[in-house]
Parts: sequence; C-alpha cells; structure tokens
Amino acid sequence: MNSNKINNTSEYWAEMDFDVSSYCISWNTEKAKQYLEENEEDFIYRYVLVANKYGILLPHNIKIGESVREDVLNLIKTDKTIYSKDWINFRINNLYIYGKELLYHSNIYTQRNSIIKLEEIVNADLLISYQDIIVNNNNNIYAEPITVSFFKDLFFITFCSDAFFAELNNNNSDEIIDNSETAYLNTPRFNSFLRDFIILCFEYGATDFEFDDLEYENISEQGILFDNGIVYYEDIYDSLPEEHKYKPFKEIQVELDDTNYKRYMENKKGIK
Repeated sequence: MNSNKINNTSEYWAEMDFDVSSYCISWNTEKAKQYLEENEEDFIYRYVLVANKYGILLPHNIKIGESVREDVLNLIKTDKTIYSKDWINFRINNLYIYGKELLYHSNIYTQRNSIIKLEEIVNADLLISYQDIIVNNNNNIYAEPITVSFFKDLFFITFCSDAFFAELNNNNSDEIIDNSETAYLNTPRFNSFLRDFIILCFEYGATDFEFDDLEYENISEQGILFDNGIVYYEDIYDSLPEEHKYKPFKEIQVELDDTNYKRYMENKKGIK
C-alpha cells in the first residue's frame, strides 16, 4: 500500500467510527480476585510507574513524584467504594475520575506546523490537550488515544483514534497518509506499555488474557504493527534523536516478574 508523505500529519488523525481491536485481562477465580484486592496498593503504585515510564494512560489524579506511594494509599483509604458481590468496582478507575467521567490522556508526539513535539493529548481526533480540558474547560467529546477501565473482573484496553497507525486511511483525506514519522515515536511506547501492563496483571493474579481482533489488520495480540512487525520502545530508544527521546523511559525503573505470564502463555499454546 502506497501512502503520501505530508506535513502536519496529526491534523489527519481521526476518531474510529466502528469497533476496534481490544485487550482484556481478567481474574476468573475468587482466589485471584482476593489476591489483587489484598495487594491493591502495590498494584496501583506499580501501575502508576509503568504508565509514567511510557507516557501512556497517564493517571489524572496521581502525579509522579516522591509521594506517589503515599498518594496511592491516600486514594485507597479515602475512597468510599465498597466491593460489591460481583466485584464491579476496583479503585484503579479513580486514577482517571474527572467530574463524573473518566479522563484519559497520553504523551503523544504530534506534528503541527511542520514541527514534531510532545503533547499531553486527551482527544487525538481534535488534538485537544490535557491543558485544554483542565485549564480552559474544553468539554468536547473525547476521542482518547487509548482508554482503560476496570469493571466486573477484567481490565479492558482499547483506543478511539488511529494516531498510532503508520498509515492513515480515513475520511479526513481522499488519499492514504504516511503517519510513520510520529507513529514511530508513539507506537513502540504503547507496545512496551501493553506488554508490561499485562505482565503486571499476571503478577497480581490475572488468570486470562484475550485479544479481540475485530477490524484492523495492523493490530495484533502483542500490540500495533509497525512495518509488519512489533517494535518495542527499548528497541529504538538509543537510536532516536535526543529531542525525540521520551526521557522517563530511562528515569523510571519498574521491576516486573513475568513468571506467571510466561507460564500462562505456555499453557495456552499447549491447549491449542
């Protein structure tokens, strides 16, 4: 497929108007649910670190800093939520509560006025930034780059925009647009975030992972394809120009134990 290289590609990002592929991580036993509940503070704390390490799904109500663990503990202690019988509520959603809605933003490299720069984007379709919402009270409907929510016994990750795709094929243009320059700076971070998030979930008792391949050929179980393969951020970080390196990737260290996830994947392959 041939695509056209133009400036200001971010202005051609579009909201997805039909079902997209999604990732579900679930806890299907009472023992698994209990383990996550008992270790909620540690899980949320490490999740906050992973989100900030990659700049993906940045928590609105907890900022990175010296008091992150204390802030997480305070969120848990002051929250009024009572676990319901079917375990509908889990307090990780409170990281994103804004008014009566959930507010998701990610650090996305955009290209505007022929300049590539890092922005905290809430709406990738309309290029609305986090500051637009918080400071200027811009209440446009969100087309978040990525969303995550917890309900019943699973996490559900999906996205509402094609900002991470190397090629754009939507109603904003009558031709296919080459979005690879910004996607190269954004997509590998998402892939590394997704991988580490899944590993973290299995470290805290997750029992199942499902990828729903609903529409897009360039989305896989491992993340979003770039040049027909999966590229992780650690694969490209050192080769990036200094001004395009997402520095928290090196500054924030998170130790993850992938034992449970590897065992799950091996068993899953064995079943097939």
